[in-house]
Amino acid sequence: MAIQITIVPALKQLLQRFLHLCLPNCCLWCDFPVHQPGEQLCDHCQVALPRLYWSLNGNALQLPAINRGLQAPQFDAVWSLSWYQQPWSHFISAWKLQQELACGQLLRQQLALALPHWRLQDQFAAVAYVPMHAKRLRERGFNQSRQLAATVAAVSGLPLLHVFVAQSHLPHQLGASASARRAQLRRQFRLKSPADATLPTQILLVDDVLTTGATLNQLSRLLRKAGVQRVGVVTLAITPAPGTQTWLYSSPSPLSSPESNNLPK
Repeated sequence: MAIQITIVPALKQLLQRFLHLCLPNCCLWCDFPVHQPGEQLCDHCQVALPRLYWSLNGNALQLPAINRGLQAPQFDAVWSLSWYQQPWSHFISAWKLQQELACGQLLRQQLALALPHWRLQDQFAAVAYVPMHAKRLRERGFNQSRQLAATVAAVSGLPLLHVFVAQSHLPHQLGASASARRAQLRRQFRLKSPADATLPTQILLVDDVLTTGATLNQLSRLLRKAGVQRVGVVTLAITPAPGTQTWLYSSPSPLSSPESNNLPK
């Protein structure tokens, strides 16, 4: 019979620090050793990491640089970590397209840092995410939106809902125009929940990048038809409207990286 040995948290932390001392991770941005075990960025890069900064209660939908780039948003509020820029765009693409899981861990760590400041648990009752077709899921091996939503749910204490189904397999939308995205998304999604199921009236939708808002608009419409009154959006990055001055709302990160073992698996 196999014997399971439980390692007390203090011993586990000690072992992690010993391993970090012998074989420290390299920072995913500068390649120097990170300062703490479990982190994917060194302290210097963590401070230098660019972020969205504004004083409008965190709702980025109020920024002209965002609102002007969206096609009649069907959601009420947006929270995001950064503009879609370097190094965020590199981390996101490496995670999604090259299956660089360390980049995914880094992005979830950064999201976990920001969530307590947004206090979304005071405004919403549940978390949902953009679904992925089974064929795409087999190709990639994971749904990045679901993993991000799991982080949001774990940090905020909100339940994670699996309410959407992707009914067809679409090509990658990176670089697609707004009209092409809308055409691809017609009849793409449906609600998984039975017709008599009652959804919370305030739901957070989670995705990796907000570009034209076409996908999140489609999901928001489904939620509205099911009786949801307020829809919020959480993403890692936002593509600004063309010709806008994004530097007005940018700043280095004031946050420090969390221990990775506090994140959901």
